[in-house]
Amino acid sequence: MGETKLQDGKLIPKHHPTIQAMAALDEVNAHIGIIKSKGAKQAEWTQIQKNIMTIMTLISTGKKTSANSHFGAGWEDFFIEETQALESRIDAVCAMMPSLTSFVTYGASPMSATLDLARAVARRAETYLSKAVDSDYVSFTFSYINRLSDFMYVMARYADFEDMVVTAVENALKDSNPQPVATQELSLPYAKSILEKIEHKASGINLPVAIACANAAGNIVALHVMDGTLPISPEAAMAKAFTAAVVKMPTLELSKLVQPGQPFFGLESLGGGKLLPIGGGVPLYNQAGQLVGAIGVSGGTAQQDHKLAEATHLPF
Repeated sequence: MGETKLQDGKLIPKHHPTIQAMAALDEVNAHIGIIKSKGAKQAEWTQIQKNIMTIMTLISTGKKTSANSHFGAGWEDFFIEETQALESRIDAVCAMMPSLTSFVTYGASPMSATLDLARAVARRAETYLSKAVDSDYVSFTFSYINRLSDFMYVMARYADFEDMVVTAVENALKDSNPQPVATQELSLPYAKSILEKIEHKASGINLPVAIACANAAGNIVALHVMDGTLPISPEAAMAKAFTAAVVKMPTLELSKLVQPGQPFFGLESLGGGKLLPIGGGVPLYNQAGQLVGAIGVSGGTAQQDHKLAEATHLPF
């Protein structure tokens, strides 16, 4: 009673730090399952779950002997690489958001609350691992769990940052003054008329541009590329139209808010890299003030592209 057998056949008390570490790691794995269910990157978190299960097997092995040496073969190098990968991810995520300037209180967003809870359990597992001296596999697995808890903390802060950006955008929209257009919905004929109008104005200043028209969901309805347009301009025009539609503000205005220290800094990393906060994207609204789509123009300077896109608000 009150004992359990390790992989090497050794009996230890159920309150032994090795057992407590394994229980805490199993709990971390369960929390990661919740993180995945909330929409986090499946492949990244699934690999972490597999690593945790491997660690549980390794630390339950005990001492390295000829009988169980296969449990540790190559795993030390593997976890050194996995630990370095976590460190690289931590650096990359930190670079996408503003630096913290104050203490963090947990629960700013549902995802960050889940991540912080998982991190706290990982810290507990780390404490138990530091006492599990009966295993030869603790040292390199301990380092991995240490960095994993740091990774979870950074991801929690990034989840808060994403939530803050969404809230800030919603608040900005409350103060916006949308320009109405003379249509109730974005039909293909109307989209074509917009492209023609912008092309006419661009020709007047000898500026070849790409012009994209998107619906309210950011899906491209029409695209026109003038002769002599730069090869990159069509993709940029579509990205600007998408951005203006989903963020619901001109991309020239948005470009000021994504600078370091501003509330939307790091916004480009959201939306799967499809957001392009550079001047040239303008949302379109109907007479009732409802968003019906957006225009994206690319080929000139940010100010030139913006002026051309904004021309769609002028009466025909």
